[in-house]
Amino acid sequence: MRRILLTSGGLTENFKNIFWQVINKEPSRAKIIFVPSAATESDGAREGISMSIYKFMEMGILVQNILVYNLKYLLSANYCRTYSKEVKDLPIAFRLLTTKELNEFDAIIFCGGDAGLLTSEVNRTGFHIVLNQAVENGLFYIGMSAGSMVAGGNFKEGLKYIDNHIVVHCQKGTVCGKIENNDDIFLTDEQAIWIEGDDIQLIK
Repeated sequence: MRRILLTSGGLTENFKNIFWQVINKEPSRAKIIFVPSAATESDGAREGISMSIYKFMEMGILVQNILVYNLKYLLSANYCRTYSKEVKDLPIAFRLLTTKELNEFDAIIFCGGDAGLLTSEVNRTGFHIVLNQAVENGLFYIGMSAGSMVAGGNFKEGLKYIDNHIVVHCQKGTVCGKIENNDDIFLTDEQAIWIEGDDIQLIK
């Protein structure tokens, strides 16, 4: 069953509670993938990467259990390798993960930044194919800002876990409750979209 949490401002205390309920493990045993690819274009954005890692550590997640997976390191899906054809067994941070490998982790977290860039990288590498299957298999997807937008209906080639356009960092958000239409969803930094199976709720 798919479980997806789409936030604007990241993991609030309430959203951390949801995280641990879904993971159902001691913090020291939790294994996550952190995708920073939306936030690599400026120091302001890169600072957000550092803060995210720091906050995961504060939650008790061990550094060695955090895979930083930057899609920019991956070859394009349609690229025909030349001089590296014989290279095998690259570390997982530098090649396309399989669905099975993804499902060995408890959660995948996409940070904020440039949502258009993130969408482009997810599709350029073919990562969306293995990711979608892993999410259907139960990999917990967490989006932060741009990571949420790529999961909504904002982009033609987005992940489209919901069809709604997601607008983040709003002063006034959409009223919390069950989401039953395809209207735009406005999120404050204290709100999130919570998807469990086919049930979609706006929560805070």
